[in-house]
Amino acid sequence: MLESLYIRNLVLVPQLQLEFGAGLLAVTGETGAGKSLVLGALRLLSGGRAAASLIRRGAETCEVSGFFHFGEEHPALSRWLDQRLEALSLPPREEGRLLLRRVITPSGSRAFINGAPVTAALLKEFGEALIDIHGPNESHSLLAPARQLHLLDLFCTDTPLREEVRQEWGTLISLKKELQALREEALSPEEQELLSHQLQEIQEAALSPGEEEALLARHRVAANAARLQTLAGMLSQGLSQGENSLVDLLAPWIRQAEELARLDPEEGEGFLQRLDTLSQEMGELGVELGEYGASRELDQEALQEMEQRIDRIQKLKRRYGPTLQDVLDRAQRLQERLRRASNRKEELDRLTDALQTAERRHGEICQRLHLRRRQGAEELSQAITRQLQHLGFQKALFQARLSPAPPGPEGADSLEFLFAPNQGEPMAPLRQAASSGEVARVMLAIKTVLSQVDDLPVLLFDEIDANIGGRTASTVAQELHALGKEHQVFSITHLPVIAAAADHQYLVEKCLEGERTVTRVRLLSPQERVEELTRMLGANPEDAAAKAHAQELLRSFSPR
Repeated sequence: MLESLYIRNLVLVPQLQLEFGAGLLAVTGETGAGKSLVLGALRLLSGGRAAASLIRRGAETCEVSGFFHFGEEHPALSRWLDQRLEALSLPPREEGRLLLRRVITPSGSRAFINGAPVTAALLKEFGEALIDIHGPNESHSLLAPARQLHLLDLFCTDTPLREEVRQEWGTLISLKKELQALREEALSPEEQELLSHQLQEIQEAALSPGEEEALLARHRVAANAARLQTLAGMLSQGLSQGENSLVDLLAPWIRQAEELARLDPEEGEGFLQRLDTLSQEMGELGVELGEYGASRELDQEALQEMEQRIDRIQKLKRRYGPTLQDVLDRAQRLQERLRRASNRKEELDRLTDALQTAERRHGEICQRLHLRRRQGAEELSQAITRQLQHLGFQKALFQARLSPAPPGPEGADSLEFLFAPNQGEPMAPLRQAASSGEVARVMLAIKTVLSQVDDLPVLLFDEIDANIGGRTASTVAQELHALGKEHQVFSITHLPVIAAAADHQYLVEKCLEGERTVTRVRLLSPQERVEELTRMLGANPEDAAAKAHAQELLRSFSPR
């Protein structure tokens, strides 16, 4: 439900913070007081047109924000909100709350969800999933055939079957795309020959991952064989093989260490052993370097083979690279494409059979869904017709008419709500047949019948009391009160019986602040409700009989 609404600089409102409860909420006030203020604010949060004329005179910007809270009473909506927020990388809900915000400037508007900037279209998507506005010149969600079909499925409690249709359609579309891609991949003889040549060229090279790095390292050694021999010989001579080598130079120092060890065996023996070890290691290292140098003879044939191999790899990289791994990947793709081409007929047959199976399966599920929808449409038509008659349309007829439609993710049906308000008039689409004074009452009838399955949490009815009175007004009040048990319902009304049916009543009034007219909205106390209902009855504030009537109206809707 809508927990709170904040408004700043909207037309005649400098600043306003409203807290709302559950159930039916009546918005009342004198004609011209600005009762449609709440309607206008919710329309903005639903992505409605944000005109610069809405900004209060003298202000630079206008702002409207609403906190919505959903818990276990709307599990499907809560799941959808959380999944959509995550998919869009928007901040998640905290403690089940969602914040919608709209800021209007002279040059345009900005929209926010949970504090993050979004497009107006995205705000509209979220707003219309939360708020349903019914009044003159509104674009009702229930007038959209797609929404009508969705509600029929909910009424039929066949959501799983509808989901099965959608999943089968997804499979069907995927097979169609795969089949189309395979058809477009058909290779001409020239193309097949070219791809085969490219694959053969790569395969004949017998490449392996990491080969290039190892080959370049070996080539560097082979190409520098003469220099390596020279360096190894010089090191070997200097360490142990030549005159004045380090081993020879170390001999006198070893003799002195021997004397040291004789004089101080405890400490000197360790020094002597370390010098002996050092001399032996230098001797061994000198020998190894000599052997290494002797083995570094230039193998011109091996060097030439390595250079040829490197050149071949470089050519393949230029053609299919830029890296060796790219060349290997290219070979794999060529092999797969040629495989598909060679098995194309078998693959086409397989995909064609799979597509036909999916189409048949989708058609069978669509037929099952159609039969259930047809039965549900009859039940829904009868229930809404009875409800319309209950609301004062004594001769009205309503029909949820199913028609064949091209197969798709929602099945193979289209639905149109048809309405004839008076006897003898032909049935016509609801969006055409109902006048602005009738449409809100028709929507109330539909919402009442669908109250258990309609997942829109916030409903707003404007001018639902147009051209009604007496028993019909009382009936409308009772139905709004009952609808408030399943949804949060706002009703902008002039009728005292509808205001009395509300769980909470808000008064809209104009007043002067300095030399400026401002609009205020406040929640009425029980005593203030009696006074406001007395005014709505057209009586003097001190009229005892009118006050008693107002109190009786309130008592008639109070829980017993």
